[in-house]
Amino acid sequence: MYCNPVQAEEIIKIVSQFKANKSAGVDNIGPKLLKIVLYDILQPIVHICNLSFGTGLVPDKLKVARVIPAYKKGERNNTGKAHIATKYF
Repeated sequence: MYCNPVQAEEIIKIVSQFKANKSAGVDNIGPKLLKIVLYDILQPIVHICNLSFGTGLVPDKLKVARVIPAYKKGERNNTGKAHIATKYF
């Protein structure tokens, strides 16, 4: 599979769409801080993305997700009624 190289403009567009009031991930970097420092770290981010796409390898620290059960109705201890929401970091 081939992926086109990531351009800095794509990263800027994606990060600019982040909602600043959302909480930080496991790295403790919230969207507001990321927006502030984006231009200082833009080239390393582009480089990491392109290395990942080029080699097909994703750094282990980027493979983190928080899995949260979302209960619709009924008792919270009845896991059969829970839907799983996953937030990737």
